[in-house]
Amino acid sequence: LLAQRRIPDEGWSEPQVEYFMQSLAQMDTNNYTGNVGVGEREGRVWSPLVQKRHFYMSHGIGRSGDITANQPKAAGSSLLYALTNLLALDALKISGAKATKQALVIPVATGMGLSLVLQYLKDCAFEATAGPAGAGTP
Repeated sequence: LLAQRRIPDEGWSEPQVEYFMQSLAQMDTNNYTGNVGVGEREGRVWSPLVQKRHFYMSHGIGRSGDITANQPKAAGSSLLYALTNLLALDALKISGAKATKQALVIPVATGMGLSLVLQYLKDCAFEATAGPAGAGTP
C-alpha cells in the first residue's frame, strides 16, 4: 500500500488492517509509554474502549493553519493522512476523473458536507448562466 500509493487490487483482511493501523499509531508520540502530551493536537483519550475503537489514533492532523502539513509528533497519523489523500485521488481516477491531479480529504460533519456541496453546485450554476469569468453580474 505504501509503495504502490493506490487502492490495492485485492482488499486486506481485518487482521491486516488492524496491524497496519496499530503500527502507524505506535509512531504517534501520544502513544509512547510514559508520555504526557500537552500540545493542542495531541490525543488524550481516557477510555481504553474508545482508544481501541479508533485504533489508538487520536492525534490531530495539520500544523500551523495548514491541514496538509505533517505533524512532527504524529508521524503515523501524518502518514495515514497522506495515504488517505492518495487513495482518494486513486478512487477519483478509477471513477473516470483521470485528469485529477490532487485530492484533499478533510473531516467535516454531515451538515458542513452538505453545505459545501450545495455551495459548489450554486457556484457551478452561476458560472453556467454568467458565461466566462468576469462576464455577467458580480
